[in-house]
Amino acid sequence: MNIEKSSQVPPASGLADPSSTRPGTVQVLPVTGIPEIRHGDDLAAILAPSLRALEVRDRDVLCISTKIVSKSLGLRVDPAERDAAIEAAAVRTVARRRHTRVVTSVVQIPSGPVMAAAGVDSSNAPDGPLLLPEDPDGCALDLRDRLVTMLGVRLGVLLTDTSSRIWRVGVGDIALGAAGVASLQDLRGGTDADGRALTVTVRNLADELAAASDLVKGKAGGVPAAIVRGVPGATTDDVPARALSRTGEDDWFRRPSLESVWVALGLTAAQEPVARMSPEPAAERIERALAVAALPRKDETGRDATARWVPAAPEDASHGRAGIASNPGTSTTAGTGTGVGTSTGTGTGTGTGTGTSGSGRILVTPAGTGPDAWIAAGTLAERIRTALGAEALGAPLPLLTVEIVRPDGQEDSR
Repeated sequence: MNIEKSSQVPPASGLADPSSTRPGTVQVLPVTGIPEIRHGDDLAAILAPSLRALEVRDRDVLCISTKIVSKSLGLRVDPAERDAAIEAAAVRTVARRRHTRVVTSVVQIPSGPVMAAAGVDSSNAPDGPLLLPEDPDGCALDLRDRLVTMLGVRLGVLLTDTSSRIWRVGVGDIALGAAGVASLQDLRGGTDADGRALTVTVRNLADELAAASDLVKGKAGGVPAAIVRGVPGATTDDVPARALSRTGEDDWFRRPSLESVWVALGLTAAQEPVARMSPEPAAERIERALAVAALPRKDETGRDATARWVPAAPEDASHGRAGIASNPGTSTTAGTGTGVGTSTGTGTGTGTGTGTSGSGRILVTPAGTGPDAWIAAGTLAERIRTALGAEALGAPLPLLTVEIVRPDGQEDSR
């Protein structure tokens, strides 16, 4: 792949007169006059008049919302089938998160990106949610070939979609499909402004172009496409958008912290609980850790133990050891049956503190007095400590002790 190594993109100047040719100016021009797209519409024929009006030229990049491509391809789904469509589109599930009563699945889609709800979108889709094309690079290539033939110019085409990004709040447009665009620019081997060698910089130019285009289009404006003009090197190579996704061994964040620990503890995808998008109270996270720890591995047989969480008593709060929940505790059973059984325990703590100064006890009781029962209790205790450690990664938990006690309720003195 021959990638230009020295291209530098100057700062965008926002909207500009399309007739301007001042060197160093980047123009972002809305493509207007596009009607509502229907299934079977010829996008190239619809776009061509508006592109001619902008005097489209060589090295321009057309950034077009993937949504209107989906509309033209008839990629609609009945609202009642939305969840099934997301599951069908998922190459793998990365995480699931609950917002009020709605569970959002974050999944990898066939073209590579990891997206919430597989990119299925109901905004500006009055006839039903829209699916993403399975091959957006192919769609971009087809559209580009038609436009190059019709307009007689060598332009690039990007299919864009709105997405959130790891560790960043908010959303922005990214490139899902590309044709005739140097989506990646390898700057390694060049130098920075101070003359220092660049050794790791590979610019994701396609996403930068997509984000720039969204400044003049977007969900509320009714403008589904834009021309980005004047970016040096934007069309000097042809790198598909599929190359922008980190997948397989290159994926640094294949699963979030909670899910990674659940996999290590032997949970199947069907057994994994669903964490909330919003911050969760300590009590909720502790109860989830107990339930996760109690789920048996596939190869476990005949190992039973119970775990009961006893929050700190109210009187402990006056000594700087506040309780951590308003319920009396949780009892969890680990065994080889169908999963986790939970019931209200007999502890008496009713404190409400949620900071790290709180405390509580988790009591693990073997099902019998023989060696196998004590081994089962020890295994459950370690699984609980591991699950609690995962829950504490996002936000600290109160001080908790995990103790193994005799079946009669007396603590083991060994």
